[in-house]
Amino acid sequence: MKELFSFIIDQITDPLSLPINPLYEWVILGVIGLIAYVVAYNKVGDMYHSGMIHGSLLGSLSHWIIRLLTFIPLWFVTYWAIVIGQWIIANWIVVVSVLAGVTACVLACVIYRHINNKKTRNGVTGA
Repeated sequence: MKELFSFIIDQITDPLSLPINPLYEWVILGVIGLIAYVVAYNKVGDMYHSGMIHGSLLGSLSHWIIRLLTFIPLWFVTYWAIVIGQWIIANWIVVVSVLAGVTACVLACVIYRHINNKKTRNGVTGA
C-alpha cells in the first residue's frame, strides 16, 4: 500500500513546480518534502501513542494525508515568496521609490503631530 500512496501523492505534487532554476527547485522541493515527512511522521506517531489509530494501513493512510496537507501549503508559501521576490528584484526602482515616499509621508505626519502637540501643551491653539 505504501507504494500506491506514494504514487498517488507523487502524481498530485509533481505538477507543483517553482519558477526558478531547476536545480534550486529540486533542492527546495526536497526540503519541503522532508519537512512534510517529518511533520507527518511525528503526527502519526502521536496518533498511535494516544490510541487514535491502530494498524499499519490506517497509519500509512494518515501519514500520506498529513504529508500532502503539509506539503501543499509549504509549496504555496514558497512559490509566492519566490514570485514576489523576483518581482521586487525586477522592479527595485519602483519598490525603493514607494518605500521612500511612504517613509517621507510617515515622517511628515510624525513631525506635524509633534509640532501640534507642542503647541497644545504650551497653550497655543489654532484660530
